[in-house]
Amino acid sequence: MNKIVSYVGFARKANKLLTGQTHLKHTKEKLYLILVCCSATDNLKNLAKNLAEKNGCECIITNIPLEKLTNIEKIKIVALTDENLSKAIINNKEIITVG
Repeated sequence: MNKIVSYVGFARKANKLLTGQTHLKHTKEKLYLILVCCSATDNLKNLAKNLAEKNGCECIITNIPLEKLTNIEKIKIVALTDENLSKAIINNKEIITVG
């Protein structure tokens, strides 16, 4: 899990992490990965899947609260706009995925 926390932290410091559903819906940036908290509503999970399909990126529902991964309180959805950090998280997704 520490790897994922580091990658998300790098994205946040580099301003490559978008937070919140409104920001994700209205961004013009290319999304490479969407992370959704396991405690998110079904509507938010469906929105994330639709955004992932629209952007041609992967959507991961985490089994770890997204607050722990991002160090941001009350967060349920984030997206990464950095391709390399997204690939690094996807390559290690078995650490944080449900099921």
